[in-house]
Order: sequence, then C-alpha cells, then structure tokens
Amino acid sequence: MRSAWILGVALWAPGFRDAAAWLSGAQERSVVAPPAEVLPPMLRRRASFLARLTGEVAAQAAREARADLAAVPVVFGSAHGEVATAVEMMRSFREGEGLPSPTRFHNSVHNAAAAYLSIAAGSHGFSTAIAAGKETPAAALVEAGALLAERGGEVLVVLADEPAPEPFTAAADHPPAGLALLLSAEPRAGARARLSGLRRTAGVSPEVPGALGRHPCSGAFALVAAVAGGVRGAVPIAPGWIVEVDQP
Repeated sequence: MRSAWILGVALWAPGFRDAAAWLSGAQERSVVAPPAEVLPPMLRRRASFLARLTGEVAAQAAREARADLAAVPVVFGSAHGEVATAVEMMRSFREGEGLPSPTRFHNSVHNAAAAYLSIAAGSHGFSTAIAAGKETPAAALVEAGALLAERGGEVLVVLADEPAPEPFTAAADHPPAGLALLLSAEPRAGARARLSGLRRTAGVSPEVPGALGRHPCSGAFALVAAVAGGVRGAVPIAPGWIVEVDQP
C-alpha cells in the first residue's frame, strides 16, 4: 500500500454519536439509532438499519473532509452484510403465501447499503462491497489503496456490521457499529494521519476494549483510536494484518 492520508474520520455505535464521543467514553443513552439524514425521508424509511448506519458514518466523514459524496469512490466493507434482513426474508417463506417482501429482497444483497448511499448522494461513480470475515478492514484498505494508486484523488472506506439474529447470535455477539475513513492519495491541509505499509504479519490481532472488541471490524476501531491518540508505528487492524500510522 502506498501512502494514504486520512482526511476524515467517522464512527457510530449505540450510545456514541460520533468518533469523538466514543473516544471520550461520553455515552448517551438516547443514541440508539443512526439518524442517517443524508438519506431522503422516503429512502430512509425503506432502508435497513445497516444502510442507515452506513449513510450516517459516510456523511460524517465526508463533512469533516469537505468531500463530495456524489463524486468520491466508495469501498464498503462488512463481514456479514445484510444478514438480519436476509434471515427475516427467509422466515417470510413460512408466512402467508410464502413469498418474500420485495423490500426485504432488494435490501438483502451485500451491496445494498452502498447502493442506498449512491442513490442518496446522486453518485454515478465507482463503488464496491467487500466481505472478508475478520480480515474485512484489511481487505477494504487493500481495495482503497489500489484505487488511490490507479486513480489518485480520494476514496471513502466504510466499514459496518450489525449483530446477526437467531439462530446465529452466538457467532455474532457484538453491537451494531460502523465507521468511515476518507482517504486521499496526496497530503492535504488538516490531514489526521498518514497510512502506509499495509501488510500481513503473523501473530498480531487488534486490541479493542469492550463490546466493540468482538465486532468483525474491530481492527478498524483500533485504527481510529490510534489516529486520534497520536500513535506512531504499526497498528494491527485485522488478525495477521498491520498498517503503519504516522501523524502529520
């Protein structure tokens, strides 16, 4: 991975409306659902929780970086994607006429959240959706790095997952949470940090305290904490993956 500069950082989790609140530990009980005001009301009503979460963190990061969501490419990463919607759709096969809801059907695909964001932003540009289990943060950064190397400019990386419903809860015991990083191929005024040297390294794993430590994208939360905390050096972002962080 060539150098990439972080221009915007965003985060949402239950009790934490943004990255600053999470980093300070200032939990608010009233924060139970992402507002996702970037989605128009009609689109927001049809969107899944994961799509609203994606829209919320994407808009936060774009605002901080002063980026245009209609123009910036998007890499969306999620270990499980729309698993809750998919399970509800499959349950509907046993109800009524055994036919799935059209809304649940189109919301169940892995790139649904990225599609909602593209529609809301009026984007006709590049977007992709990636799933790589607990290595999803690393895979998303590999994709983003390739885009920056090929095209230059900026790219928005969005990572989000929600807990799976029954019968999969034991395998996904984590809160719904997501984050976004707006990356640039060139240094810009106000950049939060520089990333480089993304690579495999055996025997390393992210360390994130609390419930987010069980999140499939926990390594990305570790990266946010490292950037905000002024950390320099290697940061584990997935099992067997590290990235070098340098403060501007």
